[in-house]
Formats: sequence, structure tokens, C-alpha cells
Amino acid sequence: MTYKEFAKYIKEKRESLFILQKDIAKQIPMKTPKYNKIENGKQEPTFLELQAICKILDIDLTEILELKSKELNHHSYYD
Repeated sequence: MTYKEFAKYIKEKRESLFILQKDIAKQIPMKTPKYNKIENGKQEPTFLELQAICKILDIDLTEILELKSKELNHHSYYD
């Protein structure tokens, strides 16, 4: 899963739960414009922010990290 795909995924998940960006940002806590950038793929979250987003949206953080790890291994320098 690329970062852009993750951003799309969290946006779709948030919308399916009828949660506003400002409500997630408040729970993390962070400013709403920063959360908007994360959700639109313009800024990567820190690990702690990623952890908070996954908790709020009931997303398995381990699965997200494993998918990212597989992606990194797929694009190794030895291919």
C-alpha cells in the first residue's frame, strides 16, 4: 500500500463512519489543516499520529505496516 493509497483509505473509512476531519484532528490532537494534508496525501503522519488515526478509525496498524513493508521489499535495490 502506497502512502497515497493509505491516504485514500483513511478518507474513505472516515467518511463511512460519518466522522468529520476536525473531530479526528481534535482527538489526535493536531490542527485540522494538518490532518487534511495527511488525508489528501500531501503530508505523511508521524508514527504516533498514524497510530492515533488507526485507533480512531478502527484500522489494524500492524496490517498497514506489513503492507508498507512488503512494498518496500518489492522495490529493493537488488531487483
